[in-house]
Amino acid sequence: MVVPASAKEVPFEVDSDYVYMVNRNSNEVMYEKNAYEKMYPASMTKMMSAIVAIENCDDISSEVTITHDMLSGLYEANASMAGFNVNETVTIKDLLYGLMLPSGAECAYALGYTLFGSIDNYVSMMNEKAKMLKMNDTHFVNPTGLHNDDHYSTCYDLSILLDYCLDNDIFYQIFTCDRYIASNGLELSSTSLTRLDDNSYIAGAKTGFTNLALRCLASFANYREEYIIISGHASSSEKAIEDADKLYKFFYDNYHYVDIYHANDVIDVTDVKYSISDNKYPVIVNEDIGLTVANEYSITIDKYELEAPIDVGDKIGTIFVKTDGESFSYPVLATKSVDRNYIVYLFWPIISFVVSYPRASIDILLLFICLIVIVRIIRR
Repeated sequence: MVVPASAKEVPFEVDSDYVYMVNRNSNEVMYEKNAYEKMYPASMTKMMSAIVAIENCDDISSEVTITHDMLSGLYEANASMAGFNVNETVTIKDLLYGLMLPSGAECAYALGYTLFGSIDNYVSMMNEKAKMLKMNDTHFVNPTGLHNDDHYSTCYDLSILLDYCLDNDIFYQIFTCDRYIASNGLELSSTSLTRLDDNSYIAGAKTGFTNLALRCLASFANYREEYIIISGHASSSEKAIEDADKLYKFFYDNYHYVDIYHANDVIDVTDVKYSISDNKYPVIVNEDIGLTVANEYSITIDKYELEAPIDVGDKIGTIFVKTDGESFSYPVLATKSVDRNYIVYLFWPIISFVVSYPRASIDILLLFICLIVIVRIIRR
C-alpha cells in the first residue's frame, strides 16, 4: 500500500499531551501530538498482557484457582482490581475480561502465574512481542502498568500494538465489550465504554491511569473507515474520551477513505517509440493506492512519452492526488521490458511521417512512382 505522511491540523484544542491517530485502512497518520516521545502507558499495558496471554493459551475455557500470590502486593500498590478473591475458581476467559474491562491487576498476575509460571516470564514474553512488532521505544517491567521509570512506551508504538491486537477475534470481542458476567457471577464493566454517550464513535477502548501517566486512552472507531487513537497525559477521563470523540467526529465529517487504484490496474495503453512489437504498451499501477481525502479531491496522471529500450522498474508516469491543499504523488513504474528495434530506430523519421500523415505519404509515393515512370519514358 502506498501511503503518504498526512497528519492534519484540527480546529480545536486537544487536552491530551500525547496523541496518535491512524487510519487502519490506509495506515495514514491523521493526527499526532508528541506521538513519538516516550510516556508512561499505565494500564494500556494490559493490551499487551492480554494478547500475549491469548496467543499462549490453548483453551480460554480452562479453569484457574485464585491464590494469595496472584494478589500479593497489589492492594498495597493501589492497583485497580476486577474483584476476584482468593480460592475462587474462574476461567482464563474470565481473567481476560477482568484484565481489560475493569483493568484488574489480579487478572494479570493470575494469567502470568498460570500460563507462564512467573510474572518475570510473562513480562519477558511481552517484551519479546514488542520487539517482534517493532515497538522500538517500548519496554515493560510488569503486566499491569503500575508505575516504574523503566516501564514506558509511545503513542505510536501502542498504535502498532492495538492494530495488531484487533486482528485477533478474541481480543476484538473483549476490547469492544462493555459488560461481561464471569463464570462465578461477578459482573465486569468496562472503565470506558460504559461512560460513553449515544453520540460517541468509540467502538472499543482501554483506559489507563497512574499519578505520572495521568489519564490514558486507547480506542478505536469503525463508523466508516477504522481509526485508532492512542492518547496519554490527559487532565481527566472525561477529557481523554472527549479528545478521542472530537478527533473521530472531525475526520468522519470532513474526510473519507478512497481506494484510488488497485495494484495491476491498467490506467493507459500507449505506443512505445522505436518498437514494433510493443506499440500498445500497458501502463499499470504497481501497488494499491488508497488515501484519506477531503470531501473534494482530484486525480491527475502525468504519463511520459515512452521510447525503447524500457527496463522493468523504469519510471514511466506519475499519479497526482490533490486534496485539502496537499498534493501527493505516486510513481508508475514499467512492469515489462521493451528492446529497441534498430531498423525502426534508423528509419524512425520516415515511419513517423507515414504514421502521422498517411494521406500525404500516399501522395508522395504516387508522385515518386510517377517520376520514376517519366524518367524511364525519357530514357527510352
